[in-house]
Formats: sequence, structure tokens, C-alpha cells
Amino acid sequence: MKPLSDLQPIVQQTETLASQISPVIFGGVVFLLVLTCHAVFCEGATQIYHRFTLPMWRQGRRWLARPLLYVSILVLVVSHLVEIAIWGYALYWCGLAKNLSEALYFSGSTYTTLGYGSDILPDSLNAITAVIALSGMFSIAWTTSILMSNIGHIHPVPSNPSTKKPQPIEP
Repeated sequence: MKPLSDLQPIVQQTETLASQISPVIFGGVVFLLVLTCHAVFCEGATQIYHRFTLPMWRQGRRWLARPLLYVSILVLVVSHLVEIAIWGYALYWCGLAKNLSEALYFSGSTYTTLGYGSDILPDSLNAITAVIALSGMFSIAWTTSILMSNIGHIHPVPSNPSTKKPQPIEP
């Protein structure tokens, strides 16, 4: 494996590329890559849940169903970390960040819409910041919907408050 210092000529060449492309096109391409990645992780988490967690819960094997539920949640958390890394590497390889650490920090801060820290992108590329934030908001909302659905199967809210033990909802 080559050390990072060997990548400097590639980074210098990509700085030219970054100045030549539209920030909307760059952001759009990476946005599609991030959403595709998120779809794959969401599908994996959903498969774990529907193939393993829910059947075990229905069989009364809750001691085994809960750890499997936590695994599916972990898959969703990892998806967000991978997506932040995709944005960070894209910013770094295109020469839009001085170093990888700065690119990862900026992409994580922007993806989670915390906005903590300074904007490392030039004013002409502010659209990329908005696209990173949009991808994070969309992905986090998608994850939330999956979590609410999965947990709703296991712990449904009773429609009648006098019902003592709600039954799991069939998918």
C-alpha cells in the first residue's frame, strides 16, 4: 500500500479537476453515491430485522431478538459513518480540503447539519456545503423511518389505552 505522500501528485491533479467542474455536478454525483450507499446499508439492516429479529421476537426468543435488533441499528449507524467518509474523501481527492482530517471533520459537521467550525470551501463552492447537508438530512430521516418501523413492530403503541399488552403488528 502506498503512503499518503505518494498521493500528492494525484491530489494536485484533482485540484485542477475541482476548479473545472460545477459544484452542483460534483455535489450531485457524490450525493447519488451517498444515497446509493445508504440504500444498500438500509436494505441490509432491514433484511437482518425481517429475516432474524422479528421471527425470533414472535417465537418468544426475545433474549436473542434484542441483540439482532441492535446489530441492525449498528448497521445503520455505520452507514452514516461511511457516508461521511465518502464526502470527506471526495473533498480531499478533489483538492477542496488541505488534508484528509480537515475534510472528514468538515463533512461530518456538515452532514449532521451541526455546522460546527469554519467552512473550508471557497464562496464559489458553497453549493457543495448545502448538498452535503441535504444528503445528511435525507439519510438521517430515512434511518429514522426504518428505526421507527422496526421498533413499532416490537413495541407498538396501543390504539386503545386500556389495552394492557399490545400485539406485534404484522409487516
